[in-house]
Amino acid sequence: MTDAPNAATPDAYYRPVRPGVYQPTTHVQGAWQETEQHMAPISGLITHELAMHEHRAGMQIGRICFEILGMIPLQESTIRVETIRPGRTIELLEATLTIGGRDIIRARAWRLAVSDLGEYAGSELPAMSGPEHAEPMPMSGEWPGGYIRSLQVAAVPGGRGGRRQAWVRSSHPLIDGVEAAPLAAYTMLVDTANGIATRVRPDELMFPNVDLTLHFVRRPDPAWVGLDTSVTFGPDGLGLTSSVLHDVHGPVGRVEQCLTVRRPPAR
Repeated sequence: MTDAPNAATPDAYYRPVRPGVYQPTTHVQGAWQETEQHMAPISGLITHELAMHEHRAGMQIGRICFEILGMIPLQESTIRVETIRPGRTIELLEATLTIGGRDIIRARAWRLAVSDLGEYAGSELPAMSGPEHAEPMPMSGEWPGGYIRSLQVAAVPGGRGGRRQAWVRSSHPLIDGVEAAPLAAYTMLVDTANGIATRVRPDELMFPNVDLTLHFVRRPDPAWVGLDTSVTFGPDGLGLTSSVLHDVHGPVGRVEQCLTVRRPPAR
């Protein structure tokens, strides 16, 4: 097993090693520690494996919940997927990410039947100005790491700490030489939400998320990920980052991130 990112494929986030096994590149590097993976690209990789698992054209993923069991080492990553509740119209899938012999992330996804019900479509999710109305928002001044450096971020005017609307995209493919599932290409940027509307600088408080839960109301276009984000800190170390998800066509769902808020360890 190789422990360091492979520099031979610098453009993609991951290099496939064999089925279900991937080597991260420097673009995956996390923001809290340089030896960890950022949750965003690995969630996209897990979503790709979920989308490809026993693929059925008449089914779609409506919800994914990622439980983050610990720091995600920047090392070769293995993903295994199984169907734990099969069905004709409703299925529950489970994916497990293993690194160095340890389970690091468990994700469950509801896969639901596709129905032609456009005549009933309607949404109460709030609209958001498109990326053409946003202004460049450099994030590397606040956040370190290769993943953050890989992004193009544009903020809608009027944001503030704890509340902001921003658009995110990346020119880097998820997997070297492999066309990622569209849902995976979208999901790989969603975890960025916890970094776009920070209430305090990350060198003052730590606030990593222990989960990432996405609900979709339609299939998103991965060209741009829109994040209409609010961040709440409670008085006892709990926090919540809540976002309405958008693509260039409008709202596509919601994402919630449960935070553990604490002071950095004494240096």
